[in-house]
Amino acid sequence: MHESPAGAEEPGAAAKIHSPPYQTDIAAADCAAEPTLFNTLPEERDFYEAHAWCQNPFLTVREAIDRLREQAERLKLECCDWRTHERATNIFLLGGALLNIVDEYLRGPTLRLPRRLVANPLGRRSRLMADKARAALRHKELAEVVCWRERWLPGFSDFLSVAIVNGAPDQMALVGSARRLAALSGSALPAGLRAQRIGVPSPFRRMDLSQFDVIALGRRFVARFPDRSQAILLVGLRTSGSYFAPLLYSFLRMEGFSTVSMLTLQPDKGAGPLERRELERCAKQGYLALVVDDPPLTGGTLILAFDIARNAGFAPTRLKALVPVHSEKRDWHKPLPDDFVVSLQEEDWYKRQQLTPEAAWRRLSEYFQNGRLISVDVVDQGEAGQINAGLGKSAKDWRGTRLKRIFEVRLGRFAAQDEVRFVLAKSVGWGWLGYHAFLAGQRLAGLVPPILGLRDGILYMEWIPRPPIDQVDNQGRDKKVELYANYVSARVLHLSLGHDPLRGEGQQRHQNGIRMLEKALCRAYGGFAIGALVQPRLARDLREQGCPVPTLIDGKMDEAEWIARPQGLLKTDYEHHGLGKAEVNVVDPAYDLADTILQMSLSAEEENRLVRRYTRESGDAEVNQRLMMNKLLAGLWTMARAANELSVNSLSVDEQLVSHQRFMRAWNFLTVHAARYCGAHCRPPAELRWHTSLVALDIDGVLDRRLFGFPVTTHAGIEALSLLHAHDFSTVVNTARSVSEVKDYCQAYSLSGGVAEYGSYIWDAVRQIGRVLITPEALRQLDELKQQLRRLPGVFLDDRHEYSIRAFTYQDKASGLLPSLVRSARSFEIGDGSVAPLPTVIVQHLMACLNLNLLQFHHTMIDTTIIAKEVNKGTGLVALRDWASAPASETVAIGDSEQDLSMFRVASRCFAPANIDCAAKARLLGCHIVGLPNQLGLLDIVRALAHPDGGRCDRCAPGETGKPGSRDLFMEALNAADARWPKHLLRALCDTSTFGILVR
Repeated sequence: MHESPAGAEEPGAAAKIHSPPYQTDIAAADCAAEPTLFNTLPEERDFYEAHAWCQNPFLTVREAIDRLREQAERLKLECCDWRTHERATNIFLLGGALLNIVDEYLRGPTLRLPRRLVANPLGRRSRLMADKARAALRHKELAEVVCWRERWLPGFSDFLSVAIVNGAPDQMALVGSARRLAALSGSALPAGLRAQRIGVPSPFRRMDLSQFDVIALGRRFVARFPDRSQAILLVGLRTSGSYFAPLLYSFLRMEGFSTVSMLTLQPDKGAGPLERRELERCAKQGYLALVVDDPPLTGGTLILAFDIARNAGFAPTRLKALVPVHSEKRDWHKPLPDDFVVSLQEEDWYKRQQLTPEAAWRRLSEYFQNGRLISVDVVDQGEAGQINAGLGKSAKDWRGTRLKRIFEVRLGRFAAQDEVRFVLAKSVGWGWLGYHAFLAGQRLAGLVPPILGLRDGILYMEWIPRPPIDQVDNQGRDKKVELYANYVSARVLHLSLGHDPLRGEGQQRHQNGIRMLEKALCRAYGGFAIGALVQPRLARDLREQGCPVPTLIDGKMDEAEWIARPQGLLKTDYEHHGLGKAEVNVVDPAYDLADTILQMSLSAEEENRLVRRYTRESGDAEVNQRLMMNKLLAGLWTMARAANELSVNSLSVDEQLVSHQRFMRAWNFLTVHAARYCGAHCRPPAELRWHTSLVALDIDGVLDRRLFGFPVTTHAGIEALSLLHAHDFSTVVNTARSVSEVKDYCQAYSLSGGVAEYGSYIWDAVRQIGRVLITPEALRQLDELKQQLRRLPGVFLDDRHEYSIRAFTYQDKASGLLPSLVRSARSFEIGDGSVAPLPTVIVQHLMACLNLNLLQFHHTMIDTTIIAKEVNKGTGLVALRDWASAPASETVAIGDSEQDLSMFRVASRCFAPANIDCAAKARLLGCHIVGLPNQLGLLDIVRALAHPDGGRCDRCAPGETGKPGSRDLFMEALNAADARWPKHLLRALCDTSTFGILVR
């Protein structure tokens, strides 16, 4: 199988191409021997199919208790084999989930305060008072849950001691402890708590850890600090610490530590009343506080936890950290004292040991049992070794990149030449948190590589060493579109969840996709403050949208995730991106369709074919109504992922370029598809032709605004274009945007043509022809500058621009409250404020050294633009008018920036909205500036052009901007962008959900 770490192109893709699947590298004369098929073991199929519920990792507390009791009941019916160990692991994972949600429920919400404010006495007191007031109101309810926890926790500890810490549990003791825990778990809990959903622990879902690693971590602590008389307080940081702490508690008690206590806390919330009391008690009695968590990214959360413990009375010398460490972040603890951290390096993790050739031999011998086989030899050298070297390279997102290894398996035969196969062993989770990988592989057979089995959290599947899809030309685009549609529909038919596990109140912490959408959409409602107030209502509205076919989606439809073989394409890495702690967390297959459209850059016609095929195969007739919102999410999610990758220091230049191209593709996708969406709501002209009156519009600031992290028009912009079409104006755009964007806008909005790249190119959309307006020498200088800029580290180009240059760099994430607020409030940001112009001195130096005397540059808010001196928006407008329309045509120019002044000079009349940044200069050119900004100003101007007397006619009827019977949240946001901020503020203050922003 071909698979890429973290979605990157496989380093081993250029390796030797082998025979088709189920063929071997043997001479033609020996082909009579039938190749070994990849078949799963019946006992594994039965076991994992009985756990089909695991496709949804976000169980309710009620469901988690039922599953725990079910696992306990099944233990007594089985012999002690791998299934017994799996059930014991599942009980541990479900128990940790229950402890986490119960402790979180006891903590409750608290004031949402910046970390710096919480760090000072005033902030701490404010939060403490709020916590005490809430605890007093919930006293009876909390007392009931505290009693449940006090009864249940000893039973959980007893089970962990017997099932895991002991190493080789006695079957009778194991069954007895599991049944006692199940009985304790069934005790009454408040209905509100039972309806809440558990979290997903990253260590056991994404980061290749197991309970054996937690025990190994405990052993390292005991080896370094063997004094059994020392009282220990285990401080587990939720979520991961809720699993680690009880296991370490049982281990330390079994090791002879007589005084061990345990609590969990959420550092961002601070310690609640119950947690604070326990911290203060243990601090007074001289306990040693061991803070336990999953592998740190920066160590900031651990430092915050240390600060909470210190404020509760622990001296710094009484604080230790107990954490596994990933190889990508070995040095996170360097600023801390040497004896402050006890760690377990990634090389020592349990799953690492399961991927040695010796361990793989034992497992694969079981999977390849066949009467015709005489030996199994696992080889970790040769081509398999080369591929593994590629897999071992640094990943862009180490917290989401799973451990994997390729094995070359030689299968001996009677009276036949040995058969050589390649097997991928890949970590897919731990216990029930990884079973979905097996189920998806079975149910999507024929669309994904064949699997052998799943054991100890490692999925074994066939590796098909073939080039990635973009290097193979055996599938036409039409067939690819059909296959992608079939794949998404197959997931609907075979991986249905039955209900949306993330819908409803109280699930906000799991709704990563909805949080991203609400953060983007709220920008349309005004400034930062009003947008923040509107977010809770937007989140509620988004949750209520729902999906009629909730499905375990793929969530990552990159072309690099597909491999080609003679029988067709196969989807790799098909199980991990839809649901999880840091995943998009949506269950709407429309997201996979939207991501397909993005990744394949489908045309409008290809998109229609994809959706029609999917609808026919899946029966999901309502998908078109949900597609635009999922396009928005797919584009924003891809931009955010790419920007995060570019902030990783270990990326090579080539990897940076790949991430940049992914960012640009998503940016372009969002821009073009928003234009198509808005254009579909415009009234088209009766006939696309040139008229005697030509209206030239700037795009950015006039037709579009960067509302959602990319440019889009509003309801007023849609109405303005509809009026221009209805009153027989030839409408064109005159913009800095690229040629491809101008063509897309002409198609989306039925425009007559456009001037692209500051006058460098003109496009006649009526005749579908264009002309370059810059000289060959200027073009040569632009190409020379492009080559030099590409050599500069950290400088990136927008390759959509052919006759100009738009260069920028990516900014690091803002740190601190004030910088974050400033960047969030910027209306001109792209993505999450990721891009910025180049330093002036760099551009000046390059142009001077290369003697580029035909070029000029200027900075915008997001980039640095370099164009030929010989062109501008004015020369472009004249050239388009004389070439496509007629020299005598009246030209009306509408712009909002200094670059539009050249257009104003040559136009018959010129106008500007109130947001123009050079009003005094524009007035000297006779420009009429209206009183409204942006698209409202454009609409005001267009109404005056259509009816100078202020009247109206039959052609002024508003366009259709909504679909009957459906609520379009995207269109609602476009409408909101045109409304005044007091209206949004009043509505937000009247909505009780608004005040949810004050609590965490």
